[in-house]
Amino acid sequence: MQERVLHVLMRELCDEKGIEMIKLSKEKVLQLTKDGKVRHIEGNRFDCNPEASGRIVSNKYETFEVLESQNVPSALHFPFYSPTLNPSNVDDEGNWPWITALLEKEGTIVVKSNTGSEGKDVYLCSTQKETEIAVHKLLRKRRSISICPYYDIQTEYRTFFLNGKIYLIYGKTKPYVIGDGFSTLGELVQELNLPDKKASRDNVKVLDLSYVPSVGEKFFISWKHNLSGGATPTILDKESDLYKKVEELAIKAGHAINMNFATIDIIHTTDDKLYVLEINSGVCVAVFVEKIEGGYEIAKNIYSDALDFLFQ
Repeated sequence: MQERVLHVLMRELCDEKGIEMIKLSKEKVLQLTKDGKVRHIEGNRFDCNPEASGRIVSNKYETFEVLESQNVPSALHFPFYSPTLNPSNVDDEGNWPWITALLEKEGTIVVKSNTGSEGKDVYLCSTQKETEIAVHKLLRKRRSISICPYYDIQTEYRTFFLNGKIYLIYGKTKPYVIGDGFSTLGELVQELNLPDKKASRDNVKVLDLSYVPSVGEKFFISWKHNLSGGATPTILDKESDLYKKVEELAIKAGHAINMNFATIDIIHTTDDKLYVLEINSGVCVAVFVEKIEGGYEIAKNIYSDALDFLFQ
Protein backbone atom coordinates (compact mmCIF):
# COMPACT_ATOMS: atom_id res chain seq x y z
CA MET A 1 0.00 0.00 0.00
CA GLN A 2 1.32 3.45 -0.95
CA GLU A 3 2.45 5.55 2.02
CA ARG A 4 0.35 8.65 2.71
CA VAL A 5 1.76 11.94 1.39
CA LEU A 6 1.72 13.42 4.90
CA HIS A 7 3.75 10.50 6.25
CA VAL A 8 6.31 10.78 3.44
CA LEU A 9 6.69 14.50 4.12
CA MET A 10 6.94 14.00 7.87
CA ARG A 11 9.54 11.25 7.50
CA GLU A 12 11.71 13.52 5.34
CA LEU A 13 11.31 16.50 7.64
CA CYS A 14 11.94 14.52 10.80
CA ASP A 15 15.16 13.14 9.32
CA GLU A 16 16.26 16.67 8.45
CA LYS A 17 15.36 18.11 11.86
CA GLY A 18 16.60 15.29 14.07
CA ILE A 19 13.10 14.27 15.20
CA GLU A 20 12.30 10.64 16.01
CA MET A 21 9.03 9.55 14.37
CA ILE A 22 7.08 6.37 15.06
CA LYS A 23 3.66 5.31 13.80
CA LEU A 24 0.99 4.22 16.28
CA SER A 25 -2.66 3.09 16.24
CA LYS A 26 -2.48 1.40 12.83
CA GLU A 27 -0.59 4.41 11.44
CA LYS A 28 -3.34 6.89 12.37
CA VAL A 29 -1.04 8.59 14.89
CA LEU A 30 2.49 9.89 14.35
CA GLN A 31 4.48 10.28 17.57
CA LEU A 32 7.31 12.80 17.26
CA THR A 33 10.10 13.13 19.84
CA LYS A 34 12.90 15.69 20.08
CA ASP A 35 14.95 17.04 23.02
CA GLY A 36 12.66 15.31 25.51
CA LYS A 37 9.50 16.79 23.99
CA VAL A 38 6.81 14.50 22.60
CA ARG A 39 4.26 15.75 20.07
CA HIS A 40 1.55 13.99 18.03
CA ILE A 41 -0.18 14.18 14.67
CA GLU A 42 -3.52 12.36 14.48
CA GLY A 43 -4.74 11.95 10.93
CA ASN A 44 -3.96 15.39 9.48
CA ARG A 45 -4.32 17.19 12.83
CA PHE A 46 -1.25 18.58 14.57
CA ASP A 47 -1.51 18.95 18.34
CA CYS A 48 -0.83 22.68 18.28
CA ASN A 49 -4.43 23.96 18.49
CA PRO A 50 -6.37 24.38 21.76
CA GLU A 51 -8.78 21.48 22.26
CA ALA A 52 -11.84 23.75 22.42
CA SER A 53 -10.84 25.49 19.18
CA GLY A 54 -10.40 22.16 17.43
CA ARG A 55 -13.82 21.00 18.59
CA ILE A 56 -15.48 24.24 17.49
CA VAL A 57 -14.11 24.12 13.94
CA SER A 58 -15.17 20.47 13.63
CA ASN A 59 -18.77 21.73 13.91
CA LYS A 60 -19.86 23.99 11.04
CA TYR A 61 -22.66 25.69 12.97
CA GLU A 62 -20.51 26.38 16.03
CA THR A 63 -17.85 27.84 13.73
CA PHE A 64 -20.41 30.18 12.18
CA GLU A 65 -21.73 31.36 15.54
CA VAL A 66 -18.26 32.09 16.95
CA LEU A 67 -17.25 34.00 13.82
CA GLU A 68 -20.54 35.91 13.68
CA SER A 69 -20.19 36.92 17.35
CA GLN A 70 -16.89 38.61 16.44
CA ASN A 71 -18.17 40.24 13.23
CA VAL A 72 -16.17 38.00 10.89
CA PRO A 73 -18.17 37.63 7.63
CA SER A 74 -19.11 33.98 7.26
CA ALA A 75 -21.61 31.86 5.33
CA LEU A 76 -24.91 31.53 7.20
CA HIS A 77 -25.50 28.20 8.93
CA PHE A 78 -28.65 27.20 10.80
CA PRO A 79 -28.72 24.16 13.09
CA PHE A 80 -31.25 21.38 12.59
CA TYR A 81 -31.38 19.24 15.74
CA SER A 82 -32.80 15.75 15.75
CA PRO A 83 -36.16 15.86 17.57
CA THR A 84 -35.61 12.30 18.85
CA LEU A 85 -31.90 12.40 19.76
CA ASN A 86 -31.77 16.09 20.72
CA PRO A 87 -35.34 17.02 21.77
CA SER A 88 -34.30 19.72 24.25
CA ASN A 89 -32.93 21.83 21.36
CA VAL A 90 -36.12 21.66 19.27
CA ASP A 91 -38.95 24.15 19.86
CA ASP A 92 -42.58 23.02 20.06
CA GLU A 93 -43.27 24.04 16.44
CA GLY A 94 -40.49 21.72 15.26
CA ASN A 95 -38.00 22.24 12.45
CA TRP A 96 -40.01 22.07 9.26
CA PRO A 97 -41.79 25.48 9.43
CA TRP A 98 -38.57 27.50 9.53
CA ILE A 99 -36.85 25.28 6.97
CA THR A 100 -39.79 25.58 4.58
CA ALA A 101 -39.76 29.36 5.04
CA LEU A 102 -36.03 29.47 4.32
CA LEU A 103 -36.48 27.33 1.20
CA GLU A 104 -39.30 29.58 -0.05
CA LYS A 105 -37.18 32.69 0.57
CA GLU A 106 -33.92 31.40 -0.95
CA GLY A 107 -35.22 29.07 -3.67
CA THR A 108 -32.28 26.74 -3.11
CA ILE A 109 -30.66 25.64 0.13
CA VAL A 110 -27.79 23.37 1.16
CA VAL A 111 -28.29 20.56 3.68
CA LYS A 112 -25.09 19.14 5.10
CA SER A 113 -23.43 17.32 7.91
CA ASN A 114 -22.14 19.54 10.71
CA THR A 115 -18.90 17.58 10.78
CA GLY A 116 -18.24 16.40 7.22
CA SER A 117 -15.36 17.18 4.88
CA GLU A 118 -14.37 16.80 1.20
CA GLY A 119 -17.94 17.57 0.09
CA LYS A 120 -19.30 14.37 1.65
CA ASP A 121 -22.89 14.38 2.92
CA VAL A 122 -23.70 17.73 1.31
CA TYR A 123 -26.95 18.11 -0.66
CA LEU A 124 -28.28 20.91 -2.87
CA CYS A 125 -32.06 21.15 -2.46
CA SER A 126 -34.61 23.23 -4.37
CA THR A 127 -37.84 21.45 -3.35
CA GLN A 128 -39.41 20.40 -0.08
CA LYS A 129 -39.12 16.74 -1.08
CA GLU A 130 -35.39 17.01 -1.85
CA THR A 131 -34.88 18.79 1.46
CA GLU A 132 -36.73 16.16 3.48
CA ILE A 133 -34.86 13.31 1.76
CA ALA A 134 -31.49 14.96 2.52
CA VAL A 135 -32.43 15.67 6.14
CA HIS A 136 -33.64 12.12 6.78
CA LYS A 137 -30.50 10.63 5.21
CA LEU A 138 -28.24 12.71 7.44
CA LEU A 139 -30.23 12.28 10.65
CA ARG A 140 -30.00 8.49 10.46
CA LYS A 141 -26.59 8.77 12.12
CA ARG A 142 -26.36 12.32 13.51
CA ARG A 143 -27.80 14.38 16.35
CA SER A 144 -27.66 17.60 14.33
CA ILE A 145 -26.98 18.93 10.84
CA SER A 146 -26.65 22.34 9.20
CA ILE A 147 -28.96 24.14 6.79
CA CYS A 148 -27.50 26.96 4.68
CA PRO A 149 -28.65 29.32 1.95
CA TYR A 150 -27.08 28.52 -1.43
CA TYR A 151 -24.31 30.97 -2.32
CA ASP A 152 -23.51 31.55 -6.00
CA ILE A 153 -19.75 31.10 -5.80
CA GLN A 154 -17.22 32.36 -8.34
CA THR A 155 -14.28 30.69 -6.64
CA GLU A 156 -13.61 28.97 -3.35
CA TYR A 157 -10.23 29.73 -1.81
CA ARG A 158 -8.26 27.54 0.56
CA THR A 159 -5.85 29.37 2.82
CA PHE A 160 -3.10 27.84 4.96
CA PHE A 161 -2.96 29.57 8.35
CA LEU A 162 -0.02 29.03 10.72
CA ASN A 163 0.87 31.06 13.80
CA GLY A 164 -1.08 34.12 12.69
CA LYS A 165 0.16 34.18 9.09
CA ILE A 166 -1.14 32.97 5.74
CA TYR A 167 1.37 30.78 3.89
CA LEU A 168 -0.58 29.92 0.76
CA ILE A 169 -3.88 30.69 -0.95
CA TYR A 170 -5.19 28.70 -3.89
CA GLY A 171 -8.50 28.91 -5.72
CA LYS A 172 -10.60 25.89 -6.59
CA THR A 173 -12.44 25.76 -9.93
CA LYS A 174 -15.36 23.36 -10.23
CA PRO A 175 -14.73 20.41 -12.59
CA TYR A 176 -16.24 20.80 -16.06
CA VAL A 177 -16.06 19.55 -19.62
CA ILE A 178 -16.50 21.35 -22.95
CA GLY A 179 -18.81 19.68 -25.45
CA ASP A 180 -17.71 18.84 -28.99
CA GLY A 181 -21.14 17.90 -30.32
CA PHE A 182 -20.55 14.16 -30.66
CA SER A 183 -18.82 12.84 -27.48
CA THR A 184 -21.05 11.70 -24.63
CA LEU A 185 -20.73 13.20 -21.20
CA GLY A 186 -19.36 9.87 -20.01
CA GLU A 187 -16.57 9.98 -22.63
CA LEU A 188 -15.70 13.57 -21.80
CA VAL A 189 -15.64 12.87 -18.07
CA GLN A 190 -13.33 9.90 -18.67
CA GLU A 191 -10.77 12.29 -20.20
CA LEU A 192 -10.70 14.38 -17.01
CA ASN A 193 -8.95 11.66 -15.00
CA LEU A 194 -10.92 12.57 -11.91
CA PRO A 195 -9.46 11.59 -8.52
CA ASP A 196 -10.29 8.08 -7.35
CA LYS A 197 -12.18 9.45 -4.34
CA LYS A 198 -15.69 8.89 -3.00
CA ALA A 199 -16.60 12.56 -3.58
CA SER A 200 -15.65 12.27 -7.24
CA ARG A 201 -17.49 8.98 -7.73
CA ASP A 202 -20.61 10.39 -6.04
CA ASN A 203 -20.57 13.41 -8.38
CA VAL A 204 -20.47 11.21 -11.47
CA LYS A 205 -23.22 8.88 -10.18
CA VAL A 206 -25.92 11.54 -10.57
CA LEU A 207 -24.97 12.51 -14.15
CA ASP A 208 -26.66 11.34 -17.33
CA LEU A 209 -23.49 10.00 -18.92
CA SER A 210 -25.26 9.35 -22.25
CA TYR A 211 -25.97 13.06 -22.72
CA VAL A 212 -24.08 14.70 -25.62
CA PRO A 213 -23.14 18.33 -24.85
CA SER A 214 -23.31 20.67 -27.83
CA VAL A 215 -20.21 22.23 -29.41
CA GLY A 216 -18.65 24.66 -26.93
CA GLU A 217 -21.13 23.84 -24.15
CA LYS A 218 -19.52 24.16 -20.72
CA PHE A 219 -20.93 21.40 -18.52
CA PHE A 220 -20.06 21.43 -14.82
CA ILE A 221 -19.58 17.96 -13.32
CA SER A 222 -20.50 19.23 -9.86
CA TRP A 223 -21.62 22.37 -8.05
CA LYS A 224 -19.03 21.67 -5.34
CA HIS A 225 -15.45 22.99 -5.22
CA ASN A 226 -13.65 20.07 -3.56
CA LEU A 227 -10.32 18.89 -5.01
CA SER A 228 -11.32 15.35 -4.08
CA GLY A 229 -14.33 15.80 -6.37
CA GLY A 230 -12.23 16.92 -9.32
CA ALA A 231 -11.92 20.68 -8.82
CA THR A 232 -8.75 22.30 -10.16
CA PRO A 233 -6.43 24.35 -7.90
CA THR A 234 -4.77 27.60 -9.00
CA ILE A 235 -2.39 29.47 -6.70
CA LEU A 236 -3.55 33.04 -6.09
CA ASP A 237 -1.10 35.82 -6.97
CA LYS A 238 0.32 37.27 -3.74
CA GLU A 239 0.52 40.73 -5.30
CA SER A 240 -3.16 40.91 -6.21
CA ASP A 241 -5.73 42.97 -4.31
CA LEU A 242 -7.88 39.86 -4.00
CA TYR A 243 -5.06 37.99 -2.25
CA LYS A 244 -4.80 40.75 0.35
CA LYS A 245 -8.57 40.71 0.96
CA VAL A 246 -8.75 36.92 1.31
CA GLU A 247 -5.65 36.93 3.51
CA GLU A 248 -7.09 39.59 5.83
CA LEU A 249 -10.38 37.70 6.26
CA ALA A 250 -8.64 34.36 6.87
CA ILE A 251 -6.36 35.86 9.53
CA LYS A 252 -9.36 37.42 11.30
CA ALA A 253 -11.11 34.05 11.28
CA GLY A 254 -8.07 32.17 12.59
CA HIS A 255 -7.62 34.63 15.45
CA ALA A 256 -11.36 34.64 16.26
CA ILE A 257 -11.28 30.91 17.05
CA ASN A 258 -7.74 30.88 18.51
CA MET A 259 -6.37 28.51 15.90
CA ASN A 260 -2.65 28.01 15.43
CA PHE A 261 -2.55 25.71 12.40
CA ALA A 262 -5.50 25.23 10.06
CA THR A 263 -6.85 25.60 6.56
CA ILE A 264 -9.53 28.27 6.26
CA ASP A 265 -11.91 28.18 3.28
CA ILE A 266 -13.17 31.48 1.89
CA ILE A 267 -15.87 31.81 -0.77
CA HIS A 268 -15.91 34.64 -3.32
CA THR A 269 -19.49 35.06 -4.54
CA THR A 270 -20.66 36.35 -7.91
CA ASP A 271 -21.80 39.59 -6.22
CA ASP A 272 -18.14 40.13 -5.15
CA LYS A 273 -18.53 39.29 -1.46
CA LEU A 274 -16.13 37.25 0.65
CA TYR A 275 -17.28 34.89 3.42
CA VAL A 276 -15.61 32.27 5.56
CA LEU A 277 -17.15 28.92 4.63
CA GLU A 278 -15.37 26.66 7.12
CA ILE A 279 -12.20 26.07 9.09
CA ASN A 280 -10.36 22.75 9.11
CA SER A 281 -8.05 21.70 11.94
CA GLY A 282 -6.82 18.88 9.72
CA VAL A 283 -4.33 20.26 7.19
CA CYS A 284 -4.50 18.01 4.14
CA VAL A 285 -2.35 18.47 1.02
CA ALA A 286 -2.56 15.08 -0.74
CA VAL A 287 -4.62 16.10 -3.80
CA PHE A 288 -3.02 19.56 -3.98
CA VAL A 289 0.43 17.95 -4.21
CA GLU A 290 -0.76 15.83 -7.15
CA LYS A 291 -2.33 18.70 -9.08
CA ILE A 292 0.06 21.65 -8.62
CA GLU A 293 3.54 21.76 -10.14
CA GLY A 294 5.95 22.16 -7.25
CA GLY A 295 3.15 21.32 -4.82
CA TYR A 296 5.26 18.84 -2.90
CA GLU A 297 7.88 21.45 -1.99
CA ILE A 298 5.20 24.02 -1.15
CA ALA A 299 3.53 21.56 1.22
CA LYS A 300 6.89 20.52 2.69
CA ASN A 301 7.75 24.14 3.52
CA ILE A 302 4.42 24.65 5.30
CA TYR A 303 4.76 21.43 7.30
CA SER A 304 8.38 22.31 8.11
CA ASP A 305 7.31 25.53 9.82
CA ALA A 306 4.44 23.68 11.53
CA LEU A 307 6.95 21.25 13.03
CA ASP A 308 9.12 24.16 14.19
CA PHE A 309 6.05 25.66 15.84
CA LEU A 310 5.27 22.35 17.54
CA PHE A 311 8.70 22.07 19.09
CA GLN A 312 9.37 25.74 19.89
